[in-house]
Amino acid sequence: MDLEEKIELVTRNVEEIVTYNELRELLESKSRPRAYWGFECSG
Repeated sequence: MDLEEKIELVTRNVEEIVTYNELRELLESKSRPRAYWGFECSG
């Protein structure tokens, strides 16, 4: 999978990312990056 395919997969169906450039750098430098997925259930 090339870098552009990874970025497309990671950003699919998300509201926001920190920055596109930061995501790109992360995917270029880490083979298995970790992410925090925050979810707030408020009523």
